[in-house]
Amino acid sequence: MSALEDVNTLEQAAAYLKLAPAKVTRLRGEHKIGFIKQGNTVTYPREALEAFVKANQIAASPPNPHGLSDSSLARIRGRAA
Repeated sequence: MSALEDVNTLEQAAAYLKLAPAKVTRLRGEHKIGFIKQGNTVTYPREALEAFVKANQIAASPPNPHGLSDSSLARIRGRAA
């Protein structure tokens, strides 16, 4: 990921999140990402971007210690394959 400044422009925020600027704007409109608006200028604080990333992380599945196929392991764990 690219380096973050304390306050970032739309382009910097999009590059950090690896999203299109339009997607970042949409997330802002849905209040899913924090921002600061001063007049017509919108900026994204570092803390808001890092909080968005942390809130949207998905934990990795536990490893397969039995050497089973993915479908067999899912069946044992009670999930559909």
